[in-house]
Amino acid sequence: MKTVTVKADPEFDALLSGLARRLSTTKSCVIRDAVRNYQQHLEREALRQQIQAASLKTRKQALDSSADFDAANADGL
Repeated sequence: MKTVTVKADPEFDALLSGLARRLSTTKSCVIRDAVRNYQQHLEREALRQQIQAASLKTRKQALDSSADFDAANADGL
C-alpha cells in the first residue's frame, strides 16, 4: 500500500482521532472510507443531475404534445 501524507491542524487531528476511536479503526481507514464515500456522493449527484435533465426534457415534450393536441382539438374537426 502507498503512503500518503496529510497535514492536519490540531482540530482536524482531534476529529480524526475521535472518529477512529469511535469506529475502533485507524485514522488511515477513516480517511480511506471518507474518500470512497465522497466519490460515491459525487457519482450519485452526477446521476441525479442527469435524471433531472432527462425528466425536464420529457416534461417539455409532454407539454408540447399536449399543446399540439389541444390546438388540433380546438380547430373544430
